[in-house]
Amino acid sequence: MEKRTFSGHREWMTALSLFLSAAAFAEPASDPRIGTIKTSRPEAVVLHQGAEQPAQVGSRIYRGDTIVTRSDGAVGISFMDGAVLSLGPDSRFTVDDFLFKPANREVSFLSTLAKGTATFISGAIGRISPESVKFKTPTATLALRGTKILVEVK
Repeated sequence: MEKRTFSGHREWMTALSLFLSAAAFAEPASDPRIGTIKTSRPEAVVLHQGAEQPAQVGSRIYRGDTIVTRSDGAVGISFMDGAVLSLGPDSRFTVDDFLFKPANREVSFLSTLAKGTATFISGAIGRISPESVKFKTPTATLALRGTKILVEVK
């Protein structure tokens, strides 16, 4: 009976297992999405890279997006760190920066509320680094010191 050697097979299996091990410890492919619209009433839009899109349930939110609600509009957004934002009618909110790499303690949530009302419940960024959550308004910058805030800009 002929004795078979599987050195080629073993080499292939070794290479495959090394590849899979490296892939398991590599960072996942970067998804630029930072949040998702969970609730929306008519007359709300997302301005993304210069294009206006209806703010619909399931729409993705990206860094740099501006969410605009009109007189009958309202939007609820859930962010990747677990934070929740609600915008009332006649609001204009921009996500200036959002960074969520908690393993490296690299976190940031910087935004601008140009007008309207916003209710915000912090997520992991607020727990890891409360000073990294800031809301700019036309007259002030608000830093998060708790877990919930309500902001109104007229």
